Amino acid sequence: MFKKLSIFYYTICFLVFIVHAYGSQLKNTFDNQLLSSIYAEYNNDYLTWEKLPKYELSSDQSSDLLSKIIIGNYKLNSINENKKGFVHEILHFLNNLSKNNCSNLPNKKQIYIFEESILKSINFWMSFCDNKNIEINLQNLNTIDSRFINLIYINKIYYYHLRKDISRLSKINKELTTNLESLSIFNSKEINLLNNTFSSNDLNFPFAKFIKSSTMLNNLSLELDKDFIIKDYKDVIYLQLFQTSTYYFYAGEYKSALALLSYLIQIDSKNKDYYNYKKLSFLAELNPNKDILDLIKNFNSSNSNFDFFRNYLFISSSIKLDSNLSELVYFFNNINHNSDWTHLDLAFILAMEMYRSNDDQAALDFINNCCLNILKKSDDPIHLFKYGILLERNNEIKTAEDFIQRSIDISDSSYPYVLNYLAYLWVENERKLDLAEVMLQKAVKDSDYNNGAILDSLGWLYYKKNDLNLAEKWIYNAYTLEPSEPEIIDHLSQIYYQQGRFKEAKFLDNKILLFHKDYFKFDEVLNRNE
Repeated sequence: MFKKLSIFYYTICFLVFIVHAYGSQLKNTFDNQLLSSIYAEYNNDYLTWEKLPKYELSSDQSSDLLSKIIIGNYKLNSINENKKGFVHEILHFLNNLSKNNCSNLPNKKQIYIFEESILKSINFWMSFCDNKNIEINLQNLNTIDSRFINLIYINKIYYYHLRKDISRLSKINKELTTNLESLSIFNSKEINLLNNTFSSNDLNFPFAKFIKSSTMLNNLSLELDKDFIIKDYKDVIYLQLFQTSTYYFYAGEYKSALALLSYLIQIDSKNKDYYNYKKLSFLAELNPNKDILDLIKNFNSSNSNFDFFRNYLFISSSIKLDSNLSELVYFFNNINHNSDWTHLDLAFILAMEMYRSNDDQAALDFINNCCLNILKKSDDPIHLFKYGILLERNNEIKTAEDFIQRSIDISDSSYPYVLNYLAYLWVENERKLDLAEVMLQKAVKDSDYNNGAILDSLGWLYYKKNDLNLAEKWIYNAYTLEPSEPEIIDHLSQIYYQQGRFKEAKFLDNKILLFHKDYFKFDEVLNRNE
């Protein structure tokens, strides 16, 4: 089951339309270059912006500085002269730190909780650097927002490690390692730091158990991040600022995110591949284009663990750019695959794109040709589930059920959408309805009653069981969650017809006939309204 534009954004879109409409008539004038520069920076397209002439577009020198840092065209000393906003304070601080200056970050009120948290973290390490008020600042770490408790732990653990305070280090070790789930608050770089720190102090850390309980993708990230080098407290700060760049990006502060990563590339050369890759992934998410694809394709690292992530980014970004799928298949067939799992995972990106393009047979043929022997031995529930979808779409129903059931068994029924898919398949074919009901009730509960597709499936099951009251209850709830999903609209309409509520049913059918002409059961809706 599958804001209004601001005036400024509308104006920019209109300008872009004009540029595209009359592109063949434009000359290389000052106005055209200026508009292109404004547009490139507005859209965070810094690869284009870097190639254009630079203009004094505003009096905001601080914003201009961030843009120059992103393209690497700035002087370090200029950071001292332009301090506006918290990210500028961070850059100024990093500039001082590179000169072994232990100055604190100014304790101003910040916009974001993560900014307040990183400020307290940095200022703790500055007290360590300056050897003043360390215990006071150590206690101040406890005031960091609980959503960033990982910062509290990482700072304390590394501080006790530097102080060789085995007693307090051992206490935290016991606190964390008694429950594997408690480690979920840490990212993969932090997990590796914990493992290295505890191990170097002869303290147990269940790294192997953690890997075993984690997903394959998480394990690949853990393996990749083993080589993120942390030698002293400065590197701990860099690690935390790396994560801060991600917070900025998903807060919509794209320029801050990119500038912070770009500056880290300059000052932490030993880990620059990590910063470069993250910067490329952000640029690709913002503006997938040929230049970005070339940079991704040519990204090379001595760390071969980057290969899968680079290839994943290249294929997924190419798909966003509507690249030729046959060219991507050629690319896929000519790269080295680190493991059977990475081979399958990249293959399914391409196969599911064929599926989304309604070329179900091509998708299934591609997987069968490239990977069937690997797939038969796979114990990855998501890969098995995706293959089951392709089989079902090609009417190989029995084999599809077998693979999806394997996915459910391996994952111990932990994926609600997988339970939903198999149960709905049974419901549509009016088979195993009692078992489907149990599965769907679990899926509804596990998805916190907040997934319209799953609620609809449960309601449709009750429709098939002729319990119209329960059917209406669940499908109406699904409709309130997803009022524009045509299959939910169709199901609710059919219930209303059965209940004799013809006016309401007609209203719902008209929504499909007017707005969902691509609905796969459009003809059925049309026929019942003729």
